[in-house]
Amino acid sequence: MSLSKDDKKREPNAAEKMLMAYLQALQTRPVITKACTSGTIAGLGNFLSQVIVPNQENGGKIIWRSVFAYGAFGFGISGPLIHYFYQKLEKLMPKKKDATVVDGIKRVLIDRIIFAPPFLLLLFLYIVPMLEGSGHQAAVKKIKETFLPVLFMNWRVWTVFQFININYIPLKYRVLFGNAIALLWSIYLATKRRQMAQ
Repeated sequence: MSLSKDDKKREPNAAEKMLMAYLQALQTRPVITKACTSGTIAGLGNFLSQVIVPNQENGGKIIWRSVFAYGAFGFGISGPLIHYFYQKLEKLMPKKKDATVVDGIKRVLIDRIIFAPPFLLLLFLYIVPMLEGSGHQAAVKKIKETFLPVLFMNWRVWTVFQFININYIPLKYRVLFGNAIALLWSIYLATKRRQMAQ
């Protein structure tokens, strides 16, 4: 079946243009593109968590500073840091054509044991409360109260996705794949933190 002249000349629709622009930006400016994606998704996750589990103390109003804190963390820290982590991991343990499941597990263990705990402890659980205006003592208290439950939940939820991500998703799309899963994870984290604060 041959294509008509109209089919051959068809302009891409708006969604296709956005996707092409995103893929082009991912190729030419990977760090800033991943930072923007991470910031947007983290902020959206927090916003949705506030809609799903409204804060009863303020009558269910959206706390925009919290949305900003999550977005700022995603943009300034999470997106760039994860981008560079995946690059280092590829250099340390490049994926081989004849890689076994054990090779894949070793790669994931580096993420799960070496990267996830300090990333959660030192960065997310400390910096986000600081950006929300809670202060140092409140941030340290949050770490003491939530670190182990959040870490164990992270290991349970993320390990399978990280196995897929690190071993089967092309390097340049790993942050994007993680962001897609992180939308749900951000909702969980924000909800957990809000429930403990109430």
